[in-house]
Order: sequence, then structure tokens, then C-alpha cells
Amino acid sequence: IGVQISKATGILKVVSLIPNTPAYSSGLDADDVILAVDGETTDNMTIYCAVSKITGPKGTKVTLTVKHDDSDEVEDITIRRDNIIVPTIRGWQRTREAKWRYMIEPANDIGYIRITNFTETTAPDMKKRLKGLEGGGLNGLIIDLRDNTGGYLSAAAAVADMFITEGLIVKSQPRWGISTWEAAHKKGTHPGYPLVVLINERSASASEIVAGALHDPKYKRATIVGQRSYGKGSVQTITQFPGDGSQFRYTMAYYHLPSDQRVKNRYVMQKKGRKDWGIAPDVQVNVKPRTEEYRKMIEVQAANEVLTKTDRNGVSKSVKRYSLAETIESDPQLAVGLLVLKSKMIQVRANSGL
Repeated sequence: IGVQISKATGILKVVSLIPNTPAYSSGLDADDVILAVDGETTDNMTIYCAVSKITGPKGTKVTLTVKHDDSDEVEDITIRRDNIIVPTIRGWQRTREAKWRYMIEPANDIGYIRITNFTETTAPDMKKRLKGLEGGGLNGLIIDLRDNTGGYLSAAAAVADMFITEGLIVKSQPRWGISTWEAAHKKGTHPGYPLVVLINERSASASEIVAGALHDPKYKRATIVGQRSYGKGSVQTITQFPGDGSQFRYTMAYYHLPSDQRVKNRYVMQKKGRKDWGIAPDVQVNVKPRTEEYRKMIEVQAANEVLTKTDRNGVSKSVKRYSLAETIESDPQLAVGLLVLKSKMIQVRANSGL
């Protein structure tokens, strides 16, 4: 229906709306509490159960019983479901018109693009955002892959291809059989401005391919800042067992980066007593979950991203947006990423004699 929901506090709430979707014009708003779905209370409903009940075939209807944040009134809102394309490219902050801000430091022409996961729309949308930034004089770019758990391999390869002139991006190496690979193409490669990629322990799979390829010694295209990635590193498939509905998931291949090093799997390494899985950052900046520091970082990010009625028609509710200084103060990984990027930009200017 086009809504982001959460039950982090134990109450099922609307986090944000997605533009141009049924939810966007339904009467729902950010911070609304969803009390019931088609008459079934959400009190003991998990977030996964709620998602499965709210979603459904295109054209069908779902009724949400909600209590608006600014009143005690309970209202039933019936929404007709549709096919929803969730944008995966975000900036650092929304404007009141629901557009993203991608230039995070206009004074230094530094851009910021966050990729939430990799779908069929990721690469085309990324190209549009890069074209806009480069048209405005982009000098350096931060690509944020934190909390990006993956997606389509082809989409990840297409994003990496934008910054690598030519050569191998990733190879899928099975235990037996023929390897498959994704390669970069000279056509469509963007300028060689400095790149910083942000990752954390929830960056996985396709995210690790992008970060690993751009960081690879063969290209040295980007500097990695943050925490060691999740350590997926494998291609898996699921086979159905007849009769009782059981499924068997197994690994059929492993990812190898351009210099042929494998993206090591977390669980394999843990069994060996090692911690060198996934992609290691060049500059490590730890932010531990379930700490006040982490809570504040997520709070600021959510406030800068939330889309409510105020954004689309100016009614009642005010939305707190955090300034760039406040955003950087709350996010040590972003703060260090900006410092690293600025140092790389200074090196570029020094080498060019400017």
C-alpha cells in the first residue's frame, strides 16, 4: 500500500509514507498507530505478520483501524492495494516537497547517496542522481551502504560499473562447473572523483560486492569507512521437498572479487575461530547497537527521512528536520567519512596543481 511500519516500541506505527502510492493519499500519516488490520488486533502481532496481512494482490482492499498521532479519535481507513515500487536511492534529508537532498556539503560540492537495497530500479535511479550531482559540480561522493542487506547481483554490478572503467567486478565460483562473472564497461563510466563507501555489520551480499569491488587493490576506487560487513559471500538456492512442504537451502557458489579474493562467509570463519569475514573497512568506526549513541543516530536519520502530510499539503503537524551539523554530530561514521573524503579531495587538488 506504500507505507513503512515499525513495532520497535511494541506498538505498530506508521514510520513514513511512500510518495505516489495508495497510502500516500489515504488519510494515513506518520506516527499513526495501527490498532487492527481487517478487524484483527495488532497487540500481539509481529511486524512480519502485520506486513503479510497488510500486503496482498493488486486491486484488493485492506482496512486499517488507526489512531492518529494528534488525536484520540479512532478511524477505519480502507485502502486498495497496488503494485508498489519502493525507491532504493535516498539522500541525506527530505525537503518539505518530499524531494531528497543529495548534496550534503554544497560549499565543498560533496554528494551523498544512500542505497537501501539493490533492485531493478537502483541502477537507473543512481544514474539520474549522479547526473544531477555532476551537473552541479560534484567533487566527491559518499555512498552509504549501511544496513543494506543486498538484493540483485546484476543491480550491484551495474552500480559498481559506474565507477570502474573496465575489468572484472565479481565472479561467482561454484564448487563444480563453470564460473560466471560480471564485468565493467568503459562506456558510461563516471568521472574519477574521490569516493567513500560507508558500511556496517548489516551490509551484506550485494552491498559487499559493491564495496569490495570499489575497494579492491586492482582498482583502489574507494575508501571504506565504518565496520566490517556481515560476511555473506555466497550464492544460495532453495529446493522444495515434496510432501510436507519442507525446503532445503544450500550454498552453490562463492563470490570472488576482482583480485580473486573470496568474500569470506561469517559462519565459516566463526567455526574456525576467525573474524576476517566480509569486507574490512580502511577506517574503522564502531557504533554499537542498542546504545544511546546508536539510538540518537537512528532518530536523526528517521526524522530527516520521514514523509508526512505536512510535506505534501502543509496541514497541522510540524516535522522536525535536523541540520547538517546535528546530523554529522549524531553519526560518527558519516562524520569520519566526510573527513576522509575531504582529505582525498585535497590530495586530488594537490596532484593536479590547483
